[in-house]
Amino acid sequence: MDPKLLGQRIKEARLAKKMTQAEVVGSFITRNMLSQIESGNAVPSVKTLTYLAQVLELPPSVLLPDTAEGSESDREPGNTTSASDAVPADAAVLYSAKSAYLAEEDSKAFELLSSIEESSALFDEVQALLARVALRLATARCNEENFAEALDLSKTAATAAAKGLYASPEVKSQALLLLSETAAKLAQI
Repeated sequence: MDPKLLGQRIKEARLAKKMTQAEVVGSFITRNMLSQIESGNAVPSVKTLTYLAQVLELPPSVLLPDTAEGSESDREPGNTTSASDAVPADAAVLYSAKSAYLAEEDSKAFELLSSIEESSALFDEVQALLARVALRLATARCNEENFAEALDLSKTAATAAAKGLYASPEVKSQALLLLSETAAKLAQI
């Protein structure tokens, strides 16, 4: 999505709520950053977009409408998606996956996260959430004595936890410990 269009939507939503920039930002981001976002000079992260949507009491899809389809004016003839559509579409999927994770719908979250390409601008955020989702699923499969699936999910969790800006040694350690325990249980069968 065009940063100017996104900024305009955020500003319109803020003004519709009769809120000042200072009221919107709280202690999460600076007023200057919100001003840059609203003017289209800065692109907010998914975390910032989610925060702004919550403060403005809007679903994130309102800030990122038509993410899967994009606008016709953004497309070149014969091209089904534009480069500007890639981040918002992934952002919508990531937001849905996060919502599923928080609702403890781990299988749904795993499926959504697995659909996002490695080339995504949101790869780091995807890997961080994927590691947690896969670990929780692996633990559940182990408790169900489905050790083969638990083993695969533990590997996925450990791998994802080691990737990206938000790599988590803690999640990786938990995944490797579960992997070891699961492999031992599988060997006993």
